[in-house]
Amino acid sequence: MKKALILICALIAMPMFYANVSAQDDEDRLIIAGSSDGKVALEFGTHMGWGYNIVKTNDFKPSGSGEFFINILKLNIYPVDFFGIELGIDYKTIDFVSKEDAFYYDGYDSNKIAKVMPYSQKHPGELTKNFSRLRTNTFSAPLMVKFSADKFKVGAGVEGNLNLTGRIKDKYFQDGKKVKNIDKGIQFNRYSYNFVGGIAYDGTGLYVKYYPKSSKLMPEGGLDVNFTTIGVIFDF
Repeated sequence: MKKALILICALIAMPMFYANVSAQDDEDRLIIAGSSDGKVALEFGTHMGWGYNIVKTNDFKPSGSGEFFINILKLNIYPVDFFGIELGIDYKTIDFVSKEDAFYYDGYDSNKIAKVMPYSQKHPGELTKNFSRLRTNTFSAPLMVKFSADKFKVGAGVEGNLNLTGRIKDKYFQDGKKVKNIDKGIQFNRYSYNFVGGIAYDGTGLYVKYYPKSSKLMPEGGLDVNFTTIGVIFDF
């Protein structure tokens, strides 16, 4: 995690070394490099978003699960004004929250991937008044095809995810005693993917992401989840 934070800080500081950063057609765009005609541009920190996860699983009852992401870099390639391809690098966190069960960290499998399951499956009936949050930290690379008309934009594509270490935070009562537990540095599946689409007007929009079970966000034999995220996105 420390290496990830160092990388983020370095990327934030990088544009400060570019004395000739130009805004071209839009003064609010921080363009690091690009073509003179504006059809190709490498931009820094263009957007951020929040979403709510609609989780489908038989393993636990989700409560308030969601995601947050912020863009680090984005490469725009627009051969014509109304059509383009965008490739980005985002930092993203995904949370799964349950108020009826605790997420149980059961060590690592033979591939050094964390085994996570509901505590009730391991020790049924032992816990009461549970609160549990599982968080993954991720670098994602969305590849989008976008169409634009005036201030409207519509896009769809796929995201590849490099999953960093995550953590599990549990609060529950066991034998009448309040227990708090945090497991950090948990390694989930290293790579996963999801589909994404959205529509925006004048820098504000709605997006949808779909994470199928086959995306392998969670390891085999652990939490069996697929989910859809619906959220809002804002350009800087």
